[in-house]
Amino acid sequence: MAMPYSFAAFTLFSLFALIILWIILSIPIYISADILAKKSTFLQAMEASFLMVLAFALLSLIPVLGVIIWIVVAIIIIAVIYDASFLRAIAIAVIAIIIVIILSIIFALLGLAVLGTVLASGGLLLLI
Repeated sequence: MAMPYSFAAFTLFSLFALIILWIILSIPIYISADILAKKSTFLQAMEASFLMVLAFALLSLIPVLGVIIWIVVAIIIIAVIYDASFLRAIAIAVIAIIIVIILSIIFALLGLAVLGTVLASGGLLLLI
């Protein structure tokens, strides 16, 4: 039985979905950094989210200690990208987590549970 979609179409769709997810997960970082940082662009938020996901992928290979190290690395990434102090970077991360929770609740109440789930799982993981 032939598959209805080719491997290339599946790969292209997956890449498109990944980019959309990356954009959606960058929004809370952008909003929180825009509130607290001196200068903030959406590209900086995308860069921060990409580097945090990359760091998580590498550090998740170490069971418990990797997550603890990753939290510190994520805060350092935010501090370096936004030229902020360590405490301000922590505040940016905490506000981003609060924004993720609020957006997840709003999406769930609107019946867009898929977007709420994406933000809750990927967003909280990204922004811990």
